[in-house]
Amino acid sequence: MEIKQFGPSGILQNFVDYIWVVESDLLKEEEREDIIMPLGHINLIFNYGSEYKLIERERETFIPDAAMIGQIKSARHVRYGSKVNQIGISLKPAGLMSFFHIPGAAIAEKIIDANEVDVTLHKLYHQIEELNGSEEKTDKIYEYLKAKMIINKNSQRISEITDYVESNYEDLNIGEMAEYFSLSISALERFFKKSVGLTPKTYGNILKFRKNIENEDRRKNLQNYYYDQSHLIKNAKKFSGKTANELEHVNRELTLQHILNNNGVNDCS
Repeated sequence: MEIKQFGPSGILQNFVDYIWVVESDLLKEEEREDIIMPLGHINLIFNYGSEYKLIERERETFIPDAAMIGQIKSARHVRYGSKVNQIGISLKPAGLMSFFHIPGAAIAEKIIDANEVDVTLHKLYHQIEELNGSEEKTDKIYEYLKAKMIINKNSQRISEITDYVESNYEDLNIGEMAEYFSLSISALERFFKKSVGLTPKTYGNILKFRKNIENEDRRKNLQNYYYDQSHLIKNAKKFSGKTANELEHVNRELTLQHILNNNGVNDCS
C-alpha cells in the first residue's frame, strides 16, 4: 500500500499543495496504527473505506467520512479499519481563505465534519465516490476548487507571508519579517495566528522539521540542524511522535513512511 500524490497546475499551486490518494483492500491488525504529522497544511479528507479513529490517550473518536483537519501543532495518532480508501486535499493556508472564506484560526487543532465548512463538500464527496481512477477523481476536485476560488487581498497576503516563512524557516527572525511587511511585530503575529492558525515561529518550526526529515541526508544528521540535542529530541517527539533514531526504522505507519520515502508529486496539469 502506498500514498500517491497529484500536484495542481496554474494558479492553484498558490493555494493547494497536492491531492493524495491511498487505497488498500485489507490491512492486518498490526498495520492499522498511523501517525499524522503537522506539515503546515489544512487537510480535507474523503474516506470511502472502513471507519477510522483519532486516538488521544485512552479516548477514541471516530473521524467523519468527509472531514476537515485544521492546522495541528503536534503529531496525532489514528487507527484505521480493515479497508483504507481515502482521498485528501492538502490545502495551503491561503487556500482555506480562498476556497472557503474562513481563517485558519477557526479550525486550528480541530477535526470537524466538512459540512460545517461548506455544505457543497458533501455533494463533492458523493460525486467522487461515483468516479473511477485517481486521475479522474483529482480532476474533479481541482475543477471544484477552481469554481470555488475567490482571490482577495486577504488570501494574497496570507500567501505572501507563508511564502516568506517557507523561504526563511532555517533562521526565521520575526522582527525582520515584520519589517519586510511594514508591520509591527504584534500586528504581524496577530494576523498570522488568525489567518494560518499557528504562530509564525511554530509554522516555521514545522516546515523546518518537515524539510529536514524529507531529505534522507539531512534526516541522518538531524543534530546538525538544531541548537542542541534536547531541542532536537523535543521537536522530533512533538512533530513525529518518534525519536530521531526511530525515524530511521519506521516500517508500519503509512503516513510517516510516505513522508520519509516521498518520490515526488505527479503533475496533474
